[in-house]
Amino acid sequence: MKAPFRWVLPAIAITATIEAVLAGTNDAIAIPAAVFAVAVAGFVLWDSVRDRLEDSLPSGPSHEAVPIGGSDVWFQEGPMSQESIVLLLDRVDRALAHPALPIRPSVEMERLGRLPWESFLDYVESRLLEIEAGS
Repeated sequence: MKAPFRWVLPAIAITATIEAVLAGTNDAIAIPAAVFAVAVAGFVLWDSVRDRLEDSLPSGPSHEAVPIGGSDVWFQEGPMSQESIVLLLDRVDRALAHPALPIRPSVEMERLGRLPWESFLDYVESRLLEIEAGS
């Protein structure tokens, strides 16, 4: 909402609230004035929150997506990334095909983390095929 109107609506809400209070027991005036005041105040609140959300959102294609839940590690080479991918594959396997799949020993995790990247990608591909076949 533009700046001049930003103060008009709260003033209208305040005026309607005062009118509802001054109407006292006259329900024909008090209830519609109170409802109108609450509706206008709600719109003012919504507008202020919406403007802040729009200001905080990144604009245009210059924004790079931020990976969620540690997935930024998944797309990097190295032992930490490889172990994260193995853990993810194990979770998917448990969810789809083998709920009783045991937790992988740390020695095996270290071995998979030390695999060369190309060999590790071959392992991931074969593991995905196994999961797909088992589900």
